[in-house]
Amino acid sequence: MAKFPELSSIAPIEPEQTRLRWKTLVSNFDDLGYETRKQKWLYPRRNVTIQFKGESKADGRTLWQFYLDRKGAYEAFNYFCGFSNIYEGEYVGTGDASTTIFNLPAKNSSAYTVYKNGVAQSGGGVDYTFSAGGGTDGADKITFTTAPDAGDRITYDFTGTLKIRCRFAEDFLDFETFWDRAVKMGIELAGLLNE
Repeated sequence: MAKFPELSSIAPIEPEQTRLRWKTLVSNFDDLGYETRKQKWLYPRRNVTIQFKGESKADGRTLWQFYLDRKGAYEAFNYFCGFSNIYEGEYVGTGDASTTIFNLPAKNSSAYTVYKNGVAQSGGGVDYTFSAGGGTDGADKITFTTAPDAGDRITYDFTGTLKIRCRFAEDFLDFETFWDRAVKMGIELAGLLNE
């Protein structure tokens, strides 16, 4: 998986604008206005808008090439938020009874807890081992001593830098528009479920 490029001459404005996105099915069944709601996603997605004030056209071309390499909105990539924060209940993955290694949605984690089906797991090799920066694109990772059962949901609480698996929100841009948005309004990234 690709990682969003870090520009040496300029960093994005922090904190990035991040919006949570849920998927809820709302149905109205009668004239009284009663409704039912069904939660379609257990975990939210995060849409991010990143902006680079003062970005040069050369740096803009680096980002543009990354956009072209991803074929616009087609290919997913990892984006690491530029600031450290506290996160709770972040989705890591779902067990399949054979996978033991999971990339975490974080890097530079501290004060962390791993959960399997809402039950805290013990680190230090008891239930899992933690590897700082050992995962894809420098993300932290865990290795379970025994593979989680099929359907087990793994979540993570931590303080650190959040990794968001995402894609570009737009498929139809030219370089001038792309660069202008990067400098003035921001480039939108559509969040996906972490893998």
